[in-house]
Amino acid sequence: MSRSRFIFAFPTALLAGFVAIPASADQLPIDGNFGNEAGCQALADPTSAAETKITVTAQKVDFYESSCDFLQVLTGSYGRSVITALCAGEGEDWVATYLVTPSGGAPDLLHFKLQGTDEFEFIVSKCK
Repeated sequence: MSRSRFIFAFPTALLAGFVAIPASADQLPIDGNFGNEAGCQALADPTSAAETKITVTAQKVDFYESSCDFLQVLTGSYGRSVITALCAGEGEDWVATYLVTPSGGAPDLLHFKLQGTDEFEFIVSKCK
């Protein structure tokens, strides 16, 4: 390969390497989908979208007008996890940290608490 072709091909190969690699994210160690009553209804029937809906999958939590993709999930003992999530909604982006624990020791109920505030927490159950 001539020097001029190498100079052109090398940056192109580097750029392709950066573009072709998707970002990897951690997953919450749950089996199935979780939600509040409106969230499980929305999973069963996507045309029903109540303003109170909350759905949780292994990769994200969705609300009526916002969504948080899990970037990092640190799992400890007793089923507890700390999630760092990249959120977007209503034209804004933010990072959120959630503490997730089984609610009342039941593996089919999850308690989410947004760190840094005492105001935002919710419980979701496994959708049937």
